[in-house]
Amino acid sequence: MTELPNFRTVGPPPPPVRKSRLVAIVLTISCGALLAGGSCFGFADTLNFNGPSKPINTLFACGMIAGIVAFLAGIIWAIVALVLHILRSRSQQP
Repeated sequence: MTELPNFRTVGPPPPPVRKSRLVAIVLTISCGALLAGGSCFGFADTLNFNGPSKPINTLFACGMIAGIVAFLAGIIWAIVALVLHILRSRSQQP
Protein backbone atom coordinates (compact mmCIF):
# COMPACT_ATOMS: atom_id res chain seq x y z
CA MET A 1 0.00 0.00 0.00
CA THR A 2 1.44 3.33 -1.02
CA GLU A 3 1.01 6.40 1.08
CA LEU A 4 0.03 9.71 -0.37
CA PRO A 5 2.68 12.42 -0.22
CA ASN A 6 2.33 14.92 2.59
CA PHE A 7 1.81 18.31 0.92
CA ARG A 8 2.14 21.24 3.27
CA THR A 9 1.57 24.89 2.69
CA VAL A 10 4.20 27.48 3.39
CA GLY A 11 3.70 29.48 6.57
CA PRO A 12 2.13 28.84 9.93
CA PRO A 13 -0.86 26.54 10.22
CA PRO A 14 -4.26 28.21 10.04
CA PRO A 15 -5.95 29.05 13.33
CA PRO A 16 -8.40 26.42 14.58
CA VAL A 17 -12.00 26.94 13.61
CA ARG A 18 -14.18 27.98 16.55
CA LYS A 19 -17.52 26.28 16.72
CA SER A 20 -20.56 28.22 17.74
CA ARG A 21 -22.09 27.34 21.08
CA LEU A 22 -25.41 28.86 20.09
CA VAL A 23 -27.04 25.59 18.99
CA ALA A 24 -26.05 23.80 22.21
CA ILE A 25 -27.27 26.69 24.36
CA VAL A 26 -30.63 26.93 22.57
CA LEU A 27 -31.13 23.16 22.77
CA THR A 28 -30.35 23.14 26.49
CA ILE A 29 -32.79 25.97 27.20
CA SER A 30 -35.59 24.58 25.03
CA CYS A 31 -35.26 20.97 26.21
CA GLY A 32 -35.16 22.11 29.83
CA ALA A 33 -38.31 24.15 29.31
CA LEU A 34 -40.06 21.23 27.57
CA LEU A 35 -39.07 18.80 30.32
CA ALA A 36 -40.17 21.17 33.08
CA GLY A 37 -43.44 22.03 31.34
CA GLY A 38 -44.34 18.44 30.51
CA SER A 39 -43.51 17.24 34.00
CA CYS A 40 -45.53 20.08 35.50
CA PHE A 41 -48.60 19.12 33.49
CA GLY A 42 -48.08 15.45 34.34
CA PHE A 43 -47.74 16.27 38.03
CA ALA A 44 -50.85 18.46 37.99
CA ASP A 45 -52.87 15.83 36.11
CA THR A 46 -52.03 12.98 38.49
CA LEU A 47 -52.26 15.06 41.67
CA ASN A 48 -55.04 13.86 43.95
CA PHE A 49 -56.09 16.18 46.77
CA ASN A 50 -58.83 13.95 48.21
CA GLY A 51 -57.03 10.63 48.33
CA PRO A 52 -53.62 9.02 48.30
CA SER A 53 -51.15 10.41 45.81
CA LYS A 54 -49.92 8.27 42.95
CA PRO A 55 -46.31 7.07 42.96
CA ILE A 56 -45.75 8.57 39.51
CA ASN A 57 -46.00 12.03 41.09
CA THR A 58 -42.49 11.61 42.49
CA LEU A 59 -41.15 10.98 38.99
CA PHE A 60 -42.99 14.01 37.61
CA ALA A 61 -41.68 16.19 40.45
CA CYS A 62 -38.09 15.04 39.83
CA GLY A 63 -38.54 15.67 36.10
CA MET A 64 -39.85 19.15 36.80
CA ILE A 65 -36.88 19.96 39.04
CA ALA A 66 -34.42 18.55 36.47
CA GLY A 67 -36.06 20.60 33.72
CA ILE A 68 -35.91 23.79 35.76
CA VAL A 69 -32.24 23.16 36.58
CA ALA A 70 -31.43 22.50 32.90
CA PHE A 71 -33.33 25.63 31.84
CA LEU A 72 -31.53 27.82 34.37
CA ALA A 73 -28.16 26.27 33.49
CA GLY A 74 -28.79 27.09 29.83
CA ILE A 75 -29.67 30.69 30.68
CA ILE A 76 -26.53 31.07 32.80
CA TRP A 77 -24.47 29.45 30.03
CA ALA A 78 -25.90 31.93 27.51
CA ILE A 79 -25.11 34.91 29.74
CA VAL A 80 -21.54 33.74 30.37
CA ALA A 81 -20.99 33.06 26.65
CA LEU A 82 -22.32 36.51 25.76
CA VAL A 83 -20.08 38.24 28.32
CA LEU A 84 -17.03 36.28 27.13
CA HIS A 85 -17.84 37.13 23.52
CA ILE A 86 -18.07 40.83 24.36
CA LEU A 87 -14.83 40.77 26.35
CA ARG A 88 -12.95 38.92 23.60
CA SER A 89 -14.21 41.25 20.89
CA ARG A 90 -13.12 44.29 22.92
CA SER A 91 -9.66 42.87 23.55
CA GLN A 92 -9.12 42.21 19.82
CA GLN A 93 -9.93 45.80 18.80
CA PRO A 94 -6.89 47.91 17.83
